[in-house]
Amino acid sequence: MLSTGDVQGGLRKLETLLRVIKFPGHVDYTGLSKGDPSAFLPIVSYSFTSFSPQFSEQLVAAGLELTGKTDLRFTETVYKILRDIFQYKPILTKQQFLQWGFSQRKISVVCDIINLVLMTYVVVNHIENPCTLPTTNSSHKETLPSQLDTYASHMDTHSSDSPEHGITDTTEEEDKADNPHVRST
Repeated sequence: MLSTGDVQGGLRKLETLLRVIKFPGHVDYTGLSKGDPSAFLPIVSYSFTSFSPQFSEQLVAAGLELTGKTDLRFTETVYKILRDIFQYKPILTKQQFLQWGFSQRKISVVCDIINLVLMTYVVVNHIENPCTLPTTNSSHKETLPSQLDTYASHMDTHSSDSPEHGITDTTEEEDKADNPHVRST
């Protein structure tokens, strides 16, 4: 979670995550910094419905459709996914998420959502036995959360963002040189 009053730091973190998931749309940073729900919803929607087609298909198969809904119904389904699939309880209520304000907390929640989806993407695409999401009426035999726990513990033990492990921060120019298709914001 972000420290108190660090909206700009949260926006920088969110911007980095949006580059990682290659968010194609316009990002309204003014709206994000003011807590405008219409600035956050497209990011959440892309994260769940477009970033990973396999994950999106698994959500639909589990009875968790996100497209073609009102903002309220969409947010209710997102919170259900966060609660039931990821065992994540957002720091905002659904009503607070759909109100103006709470920008710092919304940025934090959206960053958490993107990180959860990224972990799922790695699990779905890089583990030999692809995960399956539980349907709303199933007995939860082998669910995504247990695989995410395994992945998260693996990442904690086997990765580091330190230069000694070959991972360093890059500038935007270096990112463009490495991947000319990444859009600058």
